[in-house]
Amino acid sequence: MREEIIRYRMRVLAVVALSMFLALTARLWYLQALKSDEAKDIATTNITRVINIEAPRGQIYDSSGKLLVGNRIVASVTLNPKEIEESEMDPQKLYEMLTEIAIEINRSGKLIKVADIEAMLENSSYGPYDDIPIAVDIPEDLLVYFGERPNRYPGVKVADRSVRSYLYGSLAGHVLGWVGPVNNFELSTRKPAEGKDYSLRDQIGKSGIELMFEDDLRGENGKKVVEVDRKGRVIRERVDLFQPPIAGNDVHLTIDIDLQGLLENELERSIYLSREQIPETLEDGKEPLPFTAPGGSSVIISPKSGEVKAMASFPTYDPNESIGGYSLSRWAELNDPVNDLPMFNRAIQGEYAPGSTFKVFTAHAAWHEDVFGTGRVKEADQPIDDPGEYFLQSCRADVEDLETAGGCVFRNAGSKPYENVDLTRSLTVSSDVYYYTIGESIYINPKHPDNAIQETAVSYGLGMQTGIQLPFEQDGYIPTPEKRKKRHEENPEIFPTGKWYPGDNVNISVGQGDVLVTPLQLANAYATFANGGTNFAPNIVAYVFDRNGEMLKEFGKRVKREIEIDLDFRNRVLRGLVGVTEDIEGTAYWAFNSVATDGAFFPLEDFPTAAKTGTAEVRGKADSSVFAAITPAQDPDYVMVAMLEEAGFGSAVAAPMSARVLQKVVEDRVPEALTTENRYAVSASLPLCIDWYIWRESDSLKNLESFSESEVEIFGPALSPDGTVRVRGIEINCDQVIQSLLSPTDQLSISSSME
Repeated sequence: MREEIIRYRMRVLAVVALSMFLALTARLWYLQALKSDEAKDIATTNITRVINIEAPRGQIYDSSGKLLVGNRIVASVTLNPKEIEESEMDPQKLYEMLTEIAIEINRSGKLIKVADIEAMLENSSYGPYDDIPIAVDIPEDLLVYFGERPNRYPGVKVADRSVRSYLYGSLAGHVLGWVGPVNNFELSTRKPAEGKDYSLRDQIGKSGIELMFEDDLRGENGKKVVEVDRKGRVIRERVDLFQPPIAGNDVHLTIDIDLQGLLENELERSIYLSREQIPETLEDGKEPLPFTAPGGSSVIISPKSGEVKAMASFPTYDPNESIGGYSLSRWAELNDPVNDLPMFNRAIQGEYAPGSTFKVFTAHAAWHEDVFGTGRVKEADQPIDDPGEYFLQSCRADVEDLETAGGCVFRNAGSKPYENVDLTRSLTVSSDVYYYTIGESIYINPKHPDNAIQETAVSYGLGMQTGIQLPFEQDGYIPTPEKRKKRHEENPEIFPTGKWYPGDNVNISVGQGDVLVTPLQLANAYATFANGGTNFAPNIVAYVFDRNGEMLKEFGKRVKREIEIDLDFRNRVLRGLVGVTEDIEGTAYWAFNSVATDGAFFPLEDFPTAAKTGTAEVRGKADSSVFAAITPAQDPDYVMVAMLEEAGFGSAVAAPMSARVLQKVVEDRVPEALTTENRYAVSASLPLCIDWYIWRESDSLKNLESFSESEVEIFGPALSPDGTVRVRGIEINCDQVIQSLLSPTDQLSISSSME
């Protein structure tokens, strides 16, 4: 019985197994014979493609909320590696296609090599389905060319892309910086914030704020996931996997763009004026060195907070040129010394001898180290005789043989005698002899620290980076006997002597010798003196906000150190510095009391201004023009420093420039800075404005009666009888245009009335 049951179960099991086998066979036949095509299509939908969605960079604003840097949408040429692969072109055909693409792009003004395109196609940072951008901000004709030839250029697309827009063109270019495609070195060395990884050709900050705040300004790219078939055709989008891009954070500067515009215009004007100067014949009959004035810089800073209100460097450049990357030729031009290095930010990278502006710090050292009243140095309120030259008391030469005693005699500029000078008057007239006396006495008198002047300079922040939020800031240099010795030991060929002499101390007392400072350092040092001794790390960025308006970072006052400045000393020095602009013997008197010397009629009664001129000697070159100003003197709001290379006396160039700028500042007449769009409108309106001016000034009744509104072409600028020109919705006042031509120091203000 048991065996029959087992045999029965085996027969049932066999029937079940046979049935399952038949069913499986039938299903397989059904899928292979009847549903094969459908199955293939379904299978291909398992291929997904991840598409990066570029996030817009954060925007940059000035101190009043004016947008300086934004984003705009432009057309770009892209290549898709997968589509090129599926075109099944042989290597030769592919090379020919890439060559044609490169030729057409180069014709549009965007320089690219075939090798560059090949490198991008092979770069592992891109996925096989990525549209790789190879040319950005292409002209419309190139867009049409590629758009009409999809079969000739498989994988080539024209797509929209967000790029940087610098609304004021070159204005504040050195501060803002520029962006460009990330390179292999940056890819390997940069450590981006989480979620902000880079691919080759992504945009990255290269200088200025764009570089310093790259992690803030860069957004987080979004992702779109699609399913594609074997031909790359999109089947559907995976909405559930979509990640929207997150825009970068916004940076708000301390810079006032209107003041920045005024400062840059006056700096440029002063450079060109200085080139027109005729050098005076030298006393020894040698040919005078020409005033080439290759460049200059200027800084305006608040002594109460350390905020930089304006920072100018000339020559400059337009960051808009960097969109899509500089061409090799343009990059070479911008970095060629022959062109005076337009991309070089002289305000923080230029290192210059401060000349007589350094005397304030020498005086500080003498007062606080009790040098006054010892040796040759009389009490601060007791005058010394300044015959125009100083003979080193430590010199071994015969005192009667001054003319042949090389290195023993130091003279005022032009050997001019100032006779009786005390501490206050020494600053007003800029007596070198007074400070030569201090410099030598400090070094040879064992009662005083040898490095008293240098230590004072360092305490004010000279010879070191200020800590401003900008890259590539230079240190400057404050020489000491120890540094001299070390230089010699490290490189005796370049520095043949390691000795320090009393004459070296004499030189540094007036900001010469090896003393080097940046314009920003000098401005910050004067700001420290102006506020009574608080040395700030200058701020050029005030806040960082996210796109929701939430403050992420706030840069308040950043105090680096407190310096003891005796009140009596400060008052004496201030009186001397005020005399520079108010005393008829002051070195900047005519800069602040006349327009005939390119200066201004400055309202000194309401805004007494303390200042110091400087003329920095550079071997083999013309003197550099230096000027530092504090206004109002007793309760200062502004400190301004101007430094113009190879431009002559500080009183002749830098001082008048500063007077013109500060006059508009204190009188609240700083003109509105013009955007690139507005400057175009002014340029386009100029011919019509000249016609209008001629018509208005004509004595001919016939001309007056015959006026009719005119316009250039059908959609061009239109002139109305009241002297208003409309250009692209912007109204230009012709009267202001004409006045700016007649008085180039005045800028235009315009109104926008978009229709």
